[in-house]
Amino acid sequence: MSHHAPPGLGPAPAPEPDVSCRCKGSATLEGLVTVPVIIAFGYTAADPYAVRMVVETGITPPARWVFARDLLTEGLSRPAGLADVQVWPVPRRPRRLRAGRGTVRIRVSSPGGTTALTVQAACLQAFLDRTLERVAAGAESTEPHLDDALASWLGMERRDDGAV
Repeated sequence: MSHHAPPGLGPAPAPEPDVSCRCKGSATLEGLVTVPVIIAFGYTAADPYAVRMVVETGITPPARWVFARDLLTEGLSRPAGLADVQVWPVPRRPRRLRAGRGTVRIRVSSPGGTTALTVQAACLQAFLDRTLERVAAGAESTEPHLDDALASWLGMERRDDGAV
């Protein structure tokens, strides 16, 4: 759930997303400064549990995060997550979110600090709906691509016979 690669290892290339979107949002850094950002979300059936998020400010290098798709889905309607990534609806009235007027807050923490992102709920919901069309909730473990995702994370090539 971190946006930094382990020491000595380069970042593994992310699988090409099957579903992606870019949402306008804002980032509040350490609770002090709020800046406009573009939040890009990506999802691939080869890694069915994960969503990749890239936050672009246009000023600093993009910050990258990987976390569970279920976390975003749950966070649309109620507070979700622990530790590094937390998601909750703002305002906390589901009726406003269903009408597409609400926002969702995503708080990401690392040793370098904490950032609170705000994104339109309608944009995030549309992205998640498209991911669920690709791989339905609960069907992730039936997808035959888990070995491909593990190989991708480890930066390994898979052979045609499925061996690594």
